Amino acid sequence: MFLSRIIFKVFPPEVFIRLRKIYRTSLKKVYSPLTEEEFRKLVTEELKISKGSIVFIHSSVDNLNINFGADRLLEILIETVGEEGTLVFPCWHFTYRAEDYLRSGKVFDVRRSPSALGMLSELARRYPGSKRSLHPTNSIVAIGKHADTITGSHHTDIYPCGEKSPYYIAMQMGGIIAGIGVNANFMSFVHCPEDVLKNKFPLKTRLDEVFEAKVKKADGSLEIVKTLAAHPQIKNNDILGFLKKHIPESVCRNFTIKGNRFFVAHPKDLFDSMVELSKENKTIYTDKAQIRNT
Repeated sequence: MFLSRIIFKVFPPEVFIRLRKIYRTSLKKVYSPLTEEEFRKLVTEELKISKGSIVFIHSSVDNLNINFGADRLLEILIETVGEEGTLVFPCWHFTYRAEDYLRSGKVFDVRRSPSALGMLSELARRYPGSKRSLHPTNSIVAIGKHADTITGSHHTDIYPCGEKSPYYIAMQMGGIIAGIGVNANFMSFVHCPEDVLKNKFPLKTRLDEVFEAKVKKADGSLEIVKTLAAHPQIKNNDILGFLKKHIPESVCRNFTIKGNRFFVAHPKDLFDSMVELSKENKTIYTDKAQIRNT
């Protein structure tokens, strides 16, 4: 388990946030900012992104020490994958529990509800021609050739990370997952095997209730989208510990360059490994997650 995870568990949230800010400030004093040239090099050589790549990106611009803006960062990624490639970003519009959001009766406006998952995700949402899935709790935005294919069917499955989700579709299309300014603890793809296995997954990760949410589409019309919500016990996880113990670096690798965190993962290999490990009751969840599927 990483030191930050230990600190998060030990100290109150406000103390953790203050310590994290001090740590980030100190890193920027120790290391010089990444230049555009250095960033381009690590994108191609370390994250293995190239022309035609399909890349699911998790990010935190605030965590990065770079000498250029977030808008330029997005442009570099778009230039790297080219016209044949596609960039995919998580783009849900709230950060509290999905169950609470679904019970609120609020309307998700696919055109106007801003991303709550960082500056890069919000810039992608606003990018001309980007496509956003209609899922009310796990919306995804995509830019590029396969954006429609990756996002178009997301709302038609009650499982947010199931076989019609951008997670699964991008994986099947040979995509990769990249973290920019974050480590693999932020990789939401780890819930894809759970939703595909459904009740065959050993632990209960979804509530039984099927919620109906209002979604305002791009044309202004309303659609009712049915979905499941996460079970409260999913908070009892140790993603980094699971990856370190069970998943080789050739499948998922965390690394740091000049104090900046990154990760790269190959979702098909990761998916297959997590499915097989679940048969042995080896999951991302700790012993505190005790409610099992029946």
